[in-house]
Amino acid sequence: MKLIGHEDTKHIIRLFLDKDFHSYTFLFEGKDCIGKKLVALQTARAFLCEKGYGFGCGECESCRLVNNTISNIYENSQLNPHPDLKLISPEKEIKIDQIRQIIDFLKLKSVSGKVVIIEKAEKMNKEAANALLKTLEEPPENSMIILTTSNQNAILPTVVSRTRKIRFKPLKKEEILQILQLKTDDQKLLKTLIALADGSLCLPDKILKKPELLKYAKDLFSLLAVQQLHPEGIITLGDVFDKLDIDDINTTLDIVEKIAYKKMLKGDISSEFYDKFIKENQELKNAIGKGVKKKLALEGMYFNLKT
Repeated sequence: MKLIGHEDTKHIIRLFLDKDFHSYTFLFEGKDCIGKKLVALQTARAFLCEKGYGFGCGECESCRLVNNTISNIYENSQLNPHPDLKLISPEKEIKIDQIRQIIDFLKLKSVSGKVVIIEKAEKMNKEAANALLKTLEEPPENSMIILTTSNQNAILPTVVSRTRKIRFKPLKKEEILQILQLKTDDQKLLKTLIALADGSLCLPDKILKKPELLKYAKDLFSLLAVQQLHPEGIITLGDVFDKLDIDDINTTLDIVEKIAYKKMLKGDISSEFYDKFIKENQELKNAIGKGVKKKLALEGMYFNLKT
């Protein structure tokens, strides 16, 4: 899996690794969907590499097994993973039982060392975070713990203070272009995806997987932006929303928000309308999250903005 971007950040990480500490605890902080997890896996490869070269020599058995793990994650392969590398990813939250598994895993003996990556560490509940504190304070020898997050403020300060913080910058437009060109050759779509990216691949990746969400977002913005009322249009779109799951609705609304922001900057909509839209958009997400009928919530948002 090729990494595009973050070369300066990787250089900083390598400087830490060259100090040959007996253990490492890192916090990788930055926007979602910019490559933090892949850099974490490459850092694990560097730590576990038998030759200790760069971010892995790519030739030793340890590097081969980490590459297998990376391939399994990003390409859905079924290769033998590295037995000394463990990745924890949340569903809704990270619970204390998962942290206990990490602690037990780190206690196991290993020649190459042990690496744990906790993805979206802000999803740790309070019990889980507190359970991790002692291990972060006194990590086992020859171990590495990497936490990734897009919101450092949502993690217990006592957890943050026990890590070496590595800040990841948003992806540059040219880096996003390079990545997206590997996924599509549709030039019109590429231009749209780059405009919506805002330094991250979250929205572009979701749109590439479900292009219809971009169409729904454009349709919704068109209905909101024009002065005239089009109740039949919002009713039709409401029927579409009723068939979408909450994640797809939130993605659609995120796209509309990006479109509205760009239009506001160009002067196509007023800042007052944009501010009102942001408020109504968040209330719509909250209502749907609480179980309000999707169609009714969308229609409510529409008429609130029109009155």
